[in-house]
Amino acid sequence: MRKQEQVLSVIALLLLAGVILYHVLSSPLRYDIVVEEEVTTETVVPATTVSFSVTEPETGTSSELSAEASVTAVTALPGIDSTGKVNLNTATLQDLMTLKGIGQSKAQAILDDRNENGPFSSVEDLTRVSGIGEKTFENLKDQITV
Repeated sequence: MRKQEQVLSVIALLLLAGVILYHVLSSPLRYDIVVEEEVTTETVVPATTVSFSVTEPETGTSSELSAEASVTAVTALPGIDSTGKVNLNTATLQDLMTLKGIGQSKAQAILDDRNENGPFSSVEDLTRVSGIGEKTFENLKDQITV
């Protein structure tokens, strides 16, 4: 009888493991989450859309839920005005790096110059920054303000 009890215990454990495995693998709902972000450079207003798709395996029906959130601030970056121009006197390193041809080192040079010599009185003052010549200034003058 001892041997029979052991065999029955093993069979019971296998059945229990099978039931648990069945419940784990056959969850009643399946979630598909899609996150999309859109940032427009003209208005600098990010919009985020989140969609959920829920499918019930038993019935095969699915339903979709979606939510959309937008930031309604006039500007999302402190150094960029409502027209999209970068203000040389209030721009952060990241703001300056949005300018075409301005990488991290030139952006840092602009910040260093502003800290050492005070605010820029005109956009032409940008040429006083080491590494920014007439050609670079000509490419940037329509994208910057003071």
